[in-house]
Amino acid sequence: MEEPTENETIVGEREELMVSVFADGKPNLRTAHFLKPNLSSIDAPIPKLFSLPRSFPPHSFEPEGWPLKARFSGWRAPAKSWLFWVDMLLPRYQPVWEKAGIFKAIMSSTCLIKRYDDLIICLAEKWNPKTNTFIFPWGEATISLEDVMVLGGYSLIGFPVTFPGDSQELREVEEKLVEECRNIRTGSAWRKVRPTDWVKYFMGSGSDVEHEAFLSLWLTRFVFQTFEGIIRKKVFPIACRLAKGEIMALGPAVLASIYRDLTLLKETIVGSTKFNGAELDDCVLKITLCSPMQLVQLWAWERFPTLQPNPNVIHNFDHRSARWSNVKIVKVENVKMALDSAAETFEWRPYAKVVNNWQFHEFYKEKEEWISVDQSLSKELVSFALCLRPSELVGLGSGCIEQYLPHRVAMQFGIDQDVPCHVTRSNETPEIAWNNYLRPIKDRKFYIPSRFFESEVTIRYLEWWKKLSVVVQKDVIMGTVRRKRSSRKRPKRIPWVKARKGENDASVPPGFHPKVNSVKPEPFVDEVKPEASEVSNMKASVCVTTRPFSHDKCCPANAQGLSPSVADNGGLVKSELSMTPTQKLIQIKAEDGGSARVMREANENGVKFPLYDKENVSRYAKSSTIALYMKVSMLEARVARIEREVAKLKAENELERNPIKEGN
Repeated sequence: MEEPTENETIVGEREELMVSVFADGKPNLRTAHFLKPNLSSIDAPIPKLFSLPRSFPPHSFEPEGWPLKARFSGWRAPAKSWLFWVDMLLPRYQPVWEKAGIFKAIMSSTCLIKRYDDLIICLAEKWNPKTNTFIFPWGEATISLEDVMVLGGYSLIGFPVTFPGDSQELREVEEKLVEECRNIRTGSAWRKVRPTDWVKYFMGSGSDVEHEAFLSLWLTRFVFQTFEGIIRKKVFPIACRLAKGEIMALGPAVLASIYRDLTLLKETIVGSTKFNGAELDDCVLKITLCSPMQLVQLWAWERFPTLQPNPNVIHNFDHRSARWSNVKIVKVENVKMALDSAAETFEWRPYAKVVNNWQFHEFYKEKEEWISVDQSLSKELVSFALCLRPSELVGLGSGCIEQYLPHRVAMQFGIDQDVPCHVTRSNETPEIAWNNYLRPIKDRKFYIPSRFFESEVTIRYLEWWKKLSVVVQKDVIMGTVRRKRSSRKRPKRIPWVKARKGENDASVPPGFHPKVNSVKPEPFVDEVKPEASEVSNMKASVCVTTRPFSHDKCCPANAQGLSPSVADNGGLVKSELSMTPTQKLIQIKAEDGGSARVMREANENGVKFPLYDKENVSRYAKSSTIALYMKVSMLEARVARIEREVAKLKAENELERNPIKEGN
């Protein structure tokens, strides 16, 4: 076996001075593990800060009052006919679905995930398209391949979704589906086939291609949705392969589409800053998102306890998303503040914690372990390796190639965090990007962390993040103090009160120590709202739609005896503007450039990292600014604790004055 170079390995091991980010403690010298690429020595120069391209919208941004209508065409509630069809085919085809790696994904499509629009919008506000990560005042985080695999049930390995099929049998089945598609159109005035007509034609028909038709509907409606919501012929080859029990790499394609839509939503929010106060009341921004964005909300529910509803109890062998099916949404007064203040409560590894009847994946081990990399490496461990290394994600269609950078959020995988290095793009063509994703694993041994391990950061990372977080916190403070008032009416929100803890509630995450009792709002049911299809004639409507285009062809290859793959999923962005004749044209162009105020607004504001004492600062730190930074951080921590106690006392006082009656 060829000896891998330093940059080709996934996990590096070396002695480093480490410190817990959010817990008071002294630096300790120990053997640490880091995701590549990172700084290999203590003398290596620290990379420049990445730019924040208008990372935060104007300080007046309020999801409730902002004229933004987001249509989530990829976020589909399961219809009764779909649930019936799943139950009908489950006894016969469950073994095939398990062999193809889609059983959990199909069962996840039967869950009703109620949408919390404010949460999605506020998360998109934190999105940085340059790194495909959320930038919070306390750190970076993102939805990763691990989340898509665990929450969505999608496979990370297998053939790429662009593989056309290499057998006569598969081509014949695909042609049969195309012919049936023509037959459905013949008896309908609609030129394209709608899902309702597809279900009526195939469900219970006894057709030779009913299973392929079922999978085509699942792919069209829940995985690779279009803004039109019609049956896509492009998914027929994928459905035919899955029906034969062949594994297709749906996970990377799904994540690429989510990254694309988060960027589109972020750019639309930023573009809305071009409106002045008068135009705000006369215009409504409309955007259509085609990816399964419910995974973003599930990601947030798993990781932010203050936003978490009471989860369902998982039964044996249930998929993870069943925890959140039809749960009562918890709404808070200020979602942005809940996200910004989650430093000490953020769950870095929610899937590594004990949840009733949750079956741990193979890579959530009780003890750390170095595993030999050879042909016997299991599919789950190969999938985890793909979660840990930077790569290119290719979407279904042209124009969607997104960069995946897990080394920026190593603590989400139980790995220590060092300053992340730049990763060169390999996105010249879909073929090049696909080969980048499936490149062989060259490690002789592969490191699996313990699920109990509490990740830490290097002092160098703490210094690096401090410089960036000054800018981020400056924006947060200004957004809180200088927030403008909207002329639109805001809905009444429930006060902050204590919520009942469910039996599936996770404990305090690794590396965090609770300092006060957590406070939650009382949950209540938020019914699924119908999509807004019309806007008043007195208002302008700016529509931004993601539209998938042509089918790219990529050749599959094998890595480590398997085919870890990415799908070619994506879409170009089409913007349309429809306005009444009495109103002038307002054209919005989303900006990709960096914010000009980023470094100008950097000042001496501290950040929220409680550091160690003066003696250790002088002993381990070289910078003269750390002492002042430590004092400011300690002061902010005290103020935050006082504010939480005040909020708690106010909530208890409110309960005493207005007790909640039973039955209300």
